[in-house]
Amino acid sequence: MSEMRDQLKVIATQQIRHKTLAAASFRELGKAAGIKSSSVHYHFKSRDALLLELVKDYHRDFFADLSQRCSEISSPRQRLSTLADVFCDSHAKQMQCLCQAYAAGIDSLNDEHRQASQAFFDELQHWVSDTLANARLLALPRDELAKVVVSALEGSLLLDRGEQEQQRLQATKAWLTTLSSL
Repeated sequence: MSEMRDQLKVIATQQIRHKTLAAASFRELGKAAGIKSSSVHYHFKSRDALLLELVKDYHRDFFADLSQRCSEISSPRQRLSTLADVFCDSHAKQMQCLCQAYAAGIDSLNDEHRQASQAFFDELQHWVSDTLANARLLALPRDELAKVVVSALEGSLLLDRGEQEQQRLQATKAWLTTLSSL
């Protein structure tokens, strides 16, 4: 893979995570990389192809990072706290979850993009559900609670966007420790 192609993917990911899906136009990417938009076409067949590649890369990288961070953690409470830290780190960089941006721009996505971003949320819910497997005294079935946890983290990140403080994220992180006898 060429250096310019990699650079364009990094720029596109940052543009989307800092702004919206619309920020990843070939024109904007070319401008940010200092090349013509026609040169962006040389590296990517289409914007749809770029967006699909970005969401797949994000999915892979997110779970590689989460796996690495949790590699020696068995406590459900600590694992959920570490997951919350991933979201807090995104906020500290003034970035949203890439799949959150895809969900917000759902009308501009094709079925393949929707499926790829939904696969991310499904895996995240599955990860949370697996993490809760050894927890006791859950208020909801763990698969349902996993949906609530993911929604709370994604929603907190969205609502804290543009704020200096991570009020909602920190409240969500604190709430995660009260779920049960984790």
